[in-house]
This record gives sequence, C-alpha cells and structure tokens, in this order.
Amino acid sequence: MIRRVALVAFASVVLLFYIPFLALGYYVTGGGELKMPSLSMVTTTFLLAALTAVVSIAVAYPAAYYLAKRGSELEFALVTAPLWVGTLLKAYSLLVLFAIVKERTGLALWGTAAGVLLGMVYEYVPYALLTLYAAIEKLSESPVNAARVLGASRLQAFLRVELPLSMPGVAAAFILVFLFAMGEVIMPAVLGAWKVYTFGSYVWDLYFKARDFFSGSVLSLILAALSLLATYMVVRTIRSLSL
Repeated sequence: MIRRVALVAFASVVLLFYIPFLALGYYVTGGGELKMPSLSMVTTTFLLAALTAVVSIAVAYPAAYYLAKRGSELEFALVTAPLWVGTLLKAYSLLVLFAIVKERTGLALWGTAAGVLLGMVYEYVPYALLTLYAAIEKLSESPVNAARVLGASRLQAFLRVELPLSMPGVAAAFILVFLFAMGEVIMPAVLGAWKVYTFGSYVWDLYFKARDFFSGSVLSLILAALSLLATYMVVRTIRSLSL
C-alpha cells in the first residue's frame, strides 16, 4: 500500500514537471513563434542571482556558525522568524525604507539594480542561514581539536579544517538561493520598478500580460535548464576547492 502511494506521488510530480514539454512540442511542430528574451536580460538575471547567493552566504555564514556553536533557541527563532513574513510585505517595507534613505541621504535605491539586490539578499539570507546551520552543526570538534594540538591557531583551524568541511553546506546554500533568485519576480517588480528587468519578470509578462502561455512555458523550462547548468558548474568548483 505504501509503495503504491509513493509511486503515485512520484508519478504525479514527474507528470506536473514535464507537462510544459507539451508546449515545447507545439513549437517544434511549427505551432507558434517563441518570444525569446534579450541577452542583456539573461545576463542581468544571472548576475543578480549569483550576487544574491554570494552575498547571502557571506552574511549568513558567521551567523550560522555562531548559532551552531553558541546560539540559544531564542536567537535561532529571531533569525528564522523572517521566513514567516510574505515576500510582498518584505518588498513594500523595503520600499518605505528606501524612501527614508533617499530623503535623509539623497541615495536613490528604488528602481536600481542595487536596490533589487538588497531586497533579494534580505529575502534569501534566512534560507542560506538555515542550510549553513544544518551543515555546521553536524561538524565534529575532533578535527579542530587535533589541529589545535598540532599547533594551529583557532583561526588556522577554522580556515584549514572547519571551513573546508562545511563547503558541502556552502554549495547547498548557493544552490538553494541561486535557484530561487533566478526566478524572482516580486523584488524586481516592486523595488526595481520594472526598470530592472529579469528573466522571471519576462516570463511573468508573457503569462499575465501577453497571455502567451506557450512561450511562458517553454521559457520556464529554458530558465530551469540554465539554472541547473550554472548550479552544476558552481558546485563542481566549490567541491574542487574543498578537497
């Protein structure tokens, strides 16, 4: 009984994922004209996603390390509470903050790539933190103690022992944040004022403005394929550095 339920669930997931390929077949048989995004749009999307992942990990790693080593349950709850807040509410709260910053300092963030990047980092840092926390918390203290006995300083033990051992967690955090950021729509729309146009924004417009469901379906698959290819290359690089 359990195997049948599991098989049905697996088949349902596979079917739901591959349904968009029907749209691809429609175009292959000459059923429509595929509206491809521009190269600059794709480049902007990749750069924003990669920067979001890198900055999120850089911000989250020290916090995750502290929580794994000395953090309390209250501190853990404080840093994970933002996950319960909707993305749209976060975007509009940042929009108000940007207005205050511009009024006080003259620095304009709304409608800029920097503002969108800030919003995406703000959105995805908790995800990176949770992933890194799970990886760091499982690390044994034995290799670190052995390094200290052999004369390594605390910093040297971290850089040469703990950091390389936590690289699988870094890779997992990068994958999670990068894939989310590649399809981000709300932050570019609200904080970028549609001036920072990404791949996800383009697919959104195809679906809900142009009503071109076929192009939207095919480009969603292309976006997924590009994301997986980029993720594979990054993971291989990170694993080579951790050896």
